[in-house]
Amino acid sequence: MSLVHYRPNTIRSGYTSFASGREFFLAENGRVDPQAELDATLNAIALPVTSDPDTHAQCRFVARFHWLQQVLAIPDEQLPAVRCAAFEQWYHNINPARVTLVFPSAYIDNPSSMFGHTLLRIDPPQDQSSTALTSYSISYAAETTEFNGLVFAIRGLTGGYKGYFSIQRYYDKVNEYSDLENRDIWEYELKFTPAELRRMMEHAWELHKIAFDYYFLDENCSFQLLALLDAARPSMRLTAEFPLEVIPVDTIRAVLKQHDILARVQYRPASRTNLAYWLHRLAVPQQDWILDYTQSNASLQDARLTLLPMRTQAEVLDVAYEYVQYQYRRRILPRKDSAAKSLELLTRRSEIKDTEPLPAAPKPATRPDQGHLSSRILLGYGELAGQGFTQFTWRPAYHDLLDNDQGHVAGSQINFLDVVLRKYNAENATQLERLTLINIFSITPTNRFFHALSWHFSTGFERLNIDPDPLKRNLTYTVNGGAGYTARLSPDLRVYGMLDASAIIHHEYTNSLAIGLGARTGMLWQITPWWKLHLEGKAVSMQYHADRILQSVQIGQSMALGRNNALRLNWTRAGEKDHLSSEILLSWNHYY
Repeated sequence: MSLVHYRPNTIRSGYTSFASGREFFLAENGRVDPQAELDATLNAIALPVTSDPDTHAQCRFVARFHWLQQVLAIPDEQLPAVRCAAFEQWYHNINPARVTLVFPSAYIDNPSSMFGHTLLRIDPPQDQSSTALTSYSISYAAETTEFNGLVFAIRGLTGGYKGYFSIQRYYDKVNEYSDLENRDIWEYELKFTPAELRRMMEHAWELHKIAFDYYFLDENCSFQLLALLDAARPSMRLTAEFPLEVIPVDTIRAVLKQHDILARVQYRPASRTNLAYWLHRLAVPQQDWILDYTQSNASLQDARLTLLPMRTQAEVLDVAYEYVQYQYRRRILPRKDSAAKSLELLTRRSEIKDTEPLPAAPKPATRPDQGHLSSRILLGYGELAGQGFTQFTWRPAYHDLLDNDQGHVAGSQINFLDVVLRKYNAENATQLERLTLINIFSITPTNRFFHALSWHFSTGFERLNIDPDPLKRNLTYTVNGGAGYTARLSPDLRVYGMLDASAIIHHEYTNSLAIGLGARTGMLWQITPWWKLHLEGKAVSMQYHADRILQSVQIGQSMALGRNNALRLNWTRAGEKDHLSSEILLSWNHYY
């Protein structure tokens, strides 16, 4: 079943293949009829060879053919002898000996990659780290030329794209993820037998140019790679573990749960991660010179460079070159200027001998798969405007600003389908307090070397503090977004400010719509490795079909109780001007 990607139908009986490309099936109704596809395949592999052997079913579906011959014990003499020259040449060129599961970390500035990504690297025999970049990689992605992140997310959620497998050199993927998107890469080398690896590659050959329906939340890059690993070792049944949403880091965990499958883990820091580390190692005068040089305010004859020992000069020149390249990739320096500066730096650098290469940034203490689990339930008790309540929250994904950052991207928040149910002591019914469809928050610090835009976006249903009685507040649909900047006052303290825009859809407004502008400022402080504090104040003036100022101040604290448990205390004062109410909530958070 795994070689044809069948899954049981949710409502009606029977099966449907994840593959939607007609050329993947030999039977007319093969996508929904496994028996018909089996019969058609058995007939096809027994047909005589035509003038082009590579079009024969034995060559088009190599993995299927070999599996059927083995399971059904079909003697060779009962089948035509077919030489699959195209497949054998392709297999010889890739020369697979090992497989590595690769995880580029989350890239929050792109909705398609904000949960991270996975791909496979296929290494040749006796692979060395210096040649890993020339290995081949297998990845799955939606086929699109869409550059609008919001449009991509919407169409990706609704199956608006086709997905395809692709095979290309690994250095192309490293260039994309590490150099262009500044994403750290984790490489998990797996233990597969030669027979399992060959079966996986045979199936990868079958999937070339085969269309799948792409869904951002479940039938995504990571899920389809699990299907490829299942083809190699069907007993793992990895895809069966993800009937609903599929988050890339969770698929890493699912693979690593298999007995004795992990050979080793390697960390490949992103270009910007290395660059930030190298700049931090330099003294302030050398940092100043690099910045002045890239802005054409200093030369190679500057005393801040020439008076240094030769080995230190070499290090400064190397870092300056890398920073020029970074500015070119970010389109800060035009090509002409970056080329001239790069040549000048390399020429000067070539004159200095007997130096050490720049060291890579240190490996983080916690891998992404070792961070807190992705889903969360929250049980809490609190009080709002004198009304006591019990609260239950369920969040299938994935991480917020108060969660433990170990294994995650610090200063990032991605909450998806966050459901908050609340029961007040004064009433018997449990009501929906909030349903967050998506909430993204990024507070990446900006400094003189790296300029990053902090931003947030959220949309969903919530009960706004526009009535002093919490039992009379209506559920409204809101859309909020904003952008600004973040400063890092210390390694553990970030302060941010943003301009905001909001829209509220509710029947009490004219045309059921109110929009407004406002601002927010906040502080995120990692006080200790287990204690985090988030303070935020915001205000928005609703000026269209409404005349009110909504404002709030909130203080949240989270105390980690191990990897997958935390205790939180939140205090909020919010509402309209002159009509504010206070809420306090103590909750236990469990990640699973």
